[in-house]
Formats: sequence, C-alpha cells, structure tokens
Amino acid sequence: MTAIHISADVFNKYHTNGKLRLSTGYVQETLEKQGYPGHDGIVQILKGKEDLGELLGQPFTYRIRICDGIFQYNTLVSADLDDQIKREAEHLVEGAIIAITNLQTFPQGGGVKTAFLITGYKLLSRYHQTLSSPEVKPRSHSGNPEEHLGYRPNIVVEDVWPEAESHASEFQENLSNPPAAKAPKRESGGEPSNYRAPAPEPQRARAAAPPARRGPSNTERGVIPIAMVTPYVNPVKIHGMVTRKEDMRTVPSKNTKVFNFEVTDSTGDTIRCCAFNDVAESFFSTITENLSYYITGGQVRAANKRFNNTGHDYEITLRNDTIIEAGGELLAAPKLNLKRVPLGEIAGHCGDMIDILAIVEKMDPEATEFTSRAGKTLIKREMELIDESQASAKLTLWGEEATKANLDEYLQKVVAFKGVIPKEFNGGYSLSTGGGTRIISVPEIVGVAELYDWYTNTKPSVDFKMVSQTTGTSEAPRTIAALQEMQFGKDSDKGDYVSVKAMVTRINPANALYKGCATDNCQKKVIESDGEYRCEKCNKSMNKFKWLYMIQFELSDETGQVYVTAFGDSAGKVVGKSAAEVGDLKENNPDMYNAVFEQLQFVPKMWRLRCKMETYNEETRQRVTVYGVDDVNQDKYIENLKQLIEQMENISDDGN
Repeated sequence: MTAIHISADVFNKYHTNGKLRLSTGYVQETLEKQGYPGHDGIVQILKGKEDLGELLGQPFTYRIRICDGIFQYNTLVSADLDDQIKREAEHLVEGAIIAITNLQTFPQGGGVKTAFLITGYKLLSRYHQTLSSPEVKPRSHSGNPEEHLGYRPNIVVEDVWPEAESHASEFQENLSNPPAAKAPKRESGGEPSNYRAPAPEPQRARAAAPPARRGPSNTERGVIPIAMVTPYVNPVKIHGMVTRKEDMRTVPSKNTKVFNFEVTDSTGDTIRCCAFNDVAESFFSTITENLSYYITGGQVRAANKRFNNTGHDYEITLRNDTIIEAGGELLAAPKLNLKRVPLGEIAGHCGDMIDILAIVEKMDPEATEFTSRAGKTLIKREMELIDESQASAKLTLWGEEATKANLDEYLQKVVAFKGVIPKEFNGGYSLSTGGGTRIISVPEIVGVAELYDWYTNTKPSVDFKMVSQTTGTSEAPRTIAALQEMQFGKDSDKGDYVSVKAMVTRINPANALYKGCATDNCQKKVIESDGEYRCEKCNKSMNKFKWLYMIQFELSDETGQVYVTAFGDSAGKVVGKSAAEVGDLKENNPDMYNAVFEQLQFVPKMWRLRCKMETYNEETRQRVTVYGVDDVNQDKYIENLKQLIEQMENISDDGN
C-alpha cells in the first residue's frame, strides 16, 4: 500500500492548529449554493466503492459517502478523475479524510436528492475512526437546503494528522517559541482556505498581548472557574467573555442607576454582574460585549432567579474596589448554556424565567403599536412556537426586539429563547420576553438537529394544542372527590392537570425539607459523613449542601381529602419563603420554623394539581403533585359555580 505524502504547502493550507478539522456544515452550504461553495471542504469518507455509471450525461467512476461532522451525504466521483482514483482507490475507504477542491450539483426533482459530483479532491489522511462531536450526532441530510437554511455550525470536529506529524511538530514548536524576528511575518505557502484561521495567527495574538496583562499584575493568577463562584471564595476573581451587556437604566422609585452584564468563561458557565450608581457609570463605558475581561473583587450574593436566567446560584455586585482588566481573546466563543423547558411544561413555571428551544411556526409580519390602559405607547409582535411535546404557545416580543426581529431569520427555524417568562391569563399560558431575554436563531447546541428532524418527519402528523388546553386551567374547578372517583391521570402518561379549591388541613413540618446536593440543577439527597455531604448522583463529596423542599400535606374540601406533594418552586409558593430561609429557621429557631407551617393551615386557596397514576409493588395509586397555588378569586369562582349549576340543570332536564 502506497504511503500518503503531505507537503508543507498542503499542510499549511489545510491544517488548523496542527490538526485536521472537518468543515462542519459543508454539505448544507453546498446545497444552498447549488454547487462548489467557494472554498475547499474537509470531509471524512464513511464508505467507498467502485461504481461506473452516468448521471445526467456526466460519467462517474466511484461512489463515496461523506460526512462533514454534522451531515452525511452520498456523492459520486467524476470519471475525469479516473487516473487519480486508480492510484488512490485503496485509501478511499472508511476512515479516510479528503479535501473537496471542486464539485458540481445536479438537482433531479421528483423527490430525488440533489446529486453531488466531485470533480476535484485531495487525499489528506487515512485510518481514522468515525469523527463526531459529543454535542451533535451526525445524520443523513435530506438534500433539501430549506430544512437547515442558514445553519452554520461552529462545532469543532477534528483529529490528529499522522501523515503530517513532522509539520505539526514544527508548527507546535514555533507556536511555543516563536522567533522574534519572524513573529509578525507570515511564511509563504499554499493559500489558506477562507473558512479557518491561518496557522501563523496565534503568533500574532501572542505578540499583541493587551497592555492590561503586562508587568507584575499577573492577571491569570488566582482565577477561578465561574461555576465555583460562591460567597465563601473571597476575593473572587474570574476571567470570561461578556456575552450580554444591558443598557444603563434608572429605577424611578429609588432614583438608582443599574447596570447589568453577563460573563461566560470557556467552559460555558455564566454569571451575572451588577453595578449601581457611580460604580455603574464607571464600568458602563469600560465593558464591551464579545470581549473578555478579568474581574477581581465584588460581593457575591444569591441570584434572584425570577430576573436572572444564567443558571448560576449567585451573582456578583461590583464595588468601588472592583478591578476590571482587559483579558485578551478567549480560545473560542463560549457555548450557549440552555436549560430547556418543553412547551408542554411551561404551566409549572409560571412567573419564572425559563429557556425554550422551539420551532417558530408562525410570526406576525410586522410589529404592532398600541396604547395600554395606563396610557403608555407599547410595541409588540407575536410568534407561535411548537416543539416535540405536541404543544404550541404564543410568545410576545416587546419594544425594540419586536421592531428589529427579522421574519426570514426566525420563521420555521429552530430558535433558542433564553430568559422568557410564562404567564397565565384566563386559563391560558403564553410566553413573554423581558429585558434579559436572549434570542438566538439556529443555535449551535445539542437538540437543534433532532428538532429539525422531528419538524420535518413527525410534525405533519401531530395534532397540536395550545398550552392552555394541554394544561386545562380554563375549566371550572373540580372537587377532591371528583378527581379521585374519576381517576384523573389514568389515561395520560404525563398526567392530568386540575384546579381545586381546598385548604391545608394536615402538614408535618419535620419532613418538609431535606439536605440536597449543592451542585446546580441536582436535586439528589446527600449523605452526611464526617462533616461532608456526598451526592451519589454527582459522585462527589462537598463541604456544603442546599436546603430543598419536599412537602407532603393533606388538602381538604367539602367532599373529601387527598394527600399531595410539593417540590421546588411550587413548594416555595405554598410556603411563601425559599427553602434556604426556612432551613435557616429550622436550624436556629425551631419555634418560628413550626409557625411557618402552622399558618398555612385552614386557609382556602386555589390549587393547581397534576394527577398521575403510578404503580409500585403491583399496586396502582393516584399521585397528586402541586404545580401552583393562588388566592381564591371569588368573582371567578362564583362564575364557575354558576356554570356548573347550569350544566347540572341541563343534565337533569335531559334525564326527564
């Protein structure tokens, strides 16, 4: 078997930091351009075989299946390359990597995929395992460019280049020890393709270090990952990119100036920084979005999750002694960290800031201006979102976001909404943007390709319901006896939602809280041992924990009683305090702790419940979980009772 020889020119043209990096999204780009997209594409061969034939008058001699790290596609190799194919056929098999230097496309119509005919390629490497990213599993492209229009992933799929090992070693050595006289210059060689940075680029970045990083300041010393920021780390020092900068605003009631921005480090963790009054004015002009900074000092406080959607438990309040220094460039743009809530579950997060990943099925062509009841002029624009939960929900854009939204950028595309707020009105649920909302069309995150696939193949046969119908808050309240006798939840895997007017008649404060894992998004109960708290789910021990709710209590109305369970935010709404506050009382003031739960009893409330049948030890029982609680709206409740009376009278008349 003949060896593959890689010259210095070929190495300089196709390497990225000494490695072979696949041209992710190359198949989609080729389909959009209906031909060679203007630059070479590095792809991996999944299968290859000799296959003589002709396509629309174009003879071919070989057939290969390629993968760009995101999409797979069957291609043909032109008979014009027959001599090259004969020399390299032994290499053009599974695991080889080639650079496509020219190709043609042939739309065939009639539901048949557009054909690719490679008319030029360069063999680069062989014997690689199938390459992919942990974020996205490669899948076959349908050949329809409209399905992923504009999709340009920034996902890295790469491997070492054994055939160019000597060139790669020399590159790494020069990168670590750049000759002073040659650092600003670029070595001659093959022209770099226009979709990756040329090899000498890191040398220029090293030579042009920002002034804030020179001298004895040693800014990198003491930096901690953003995920590790807590009040117990003092002073706090982080390094990250400003991924969101909000406008300076004034709170009229307090005459206070407020400036917020978000910082994301290279691991994708994000934290919010806040500044007030003089400190806000001082830092507002310093901070620039998409640049990185070292931030030293500040007060770490618990994040208000109703207004903070970073996913971090804490945020940093900047002070007069806080130091912000230019941080230079991060190695890569931070990834979007989306904690997705399916549309079918937004009813359980009413009033909280949540993240959504969905298809924009419909969108108002233009923004609408109107006058509110308070006399303010407002601008809004509505979208209709759908996802795999077979639910649809309205989302409202406000103000500048509504005006600047581009119909072509969002319509029938996968869009991420970070920091939207579910709201309930007349029994229906909708979503609304706020000052901290981020909207990203076709984000480069896990789940996008799968959602596209669902939209293409499954969605046409799905019967969608608005969230108000799937959650069922528009119906009249039920009685406890009714939900038990009618066995609510028996016909639904996800359970049935009902509203009940009832009061707490029995509750045991002793078991209302438990010590949970301090890791974000983990709800596992920890095991205490020798002053440490071990989480079996995360497989680690920590020196701290967080209080979490799991309250079981009895609800009663005129017809019966039922035991229910409340977790997390829903339990917090029942109690009116956070789990951390109540946990502090449990440890330091037992009498006040018990009083918190005693005052919950014998007060009529409107409860939002989910009923679900669960089987344990071959016994099926109805499990009831609290999803929300509100004060009783007497006018609405009386109106519902009148409707029930009318329905009962109609049943009586029919019976006679």
